[in-house]
Amino acid sequence: MLDDSLTETLDYHGLNAMLNLYDENGKIRFDADRKAARQYFLQHVNQNTVFFHSLDEKLGYLVDEDYYDAAVLGLYDKKFLHRIWDEAYAKKFRFPTFLGAF
Repeated sequence: MLDDSLTETLDYHGLNAMLNLYDENGKIRFDADRKAARQYFLQHVNQNTVFFHSLDEKLGYLVDEDYYDAAVLGLYDKKFLHRIWDEAYAKKFRFPTFLGAF
């Protein structure tokens, strides 16, 4: 197990690099990977997240910025898009590993 005082001073790059260093028992430091994922969100993702007041505002932004295709979204009823968004959001998914998050 990693010393919390050490991991609190490392950024997500440093924590991710610790996967290449085995612990005193010769095991991979998977806890460093989980901590790297958390730090990645705290140090990078959260600071760069754009806030929207509604799903419609968010989808409009994603279309305007060419992340989503308006023609594809237009194939779906607005109520369906809201329902599927609410279902996905309700899962409160978090990436458990840095590789998954990055």
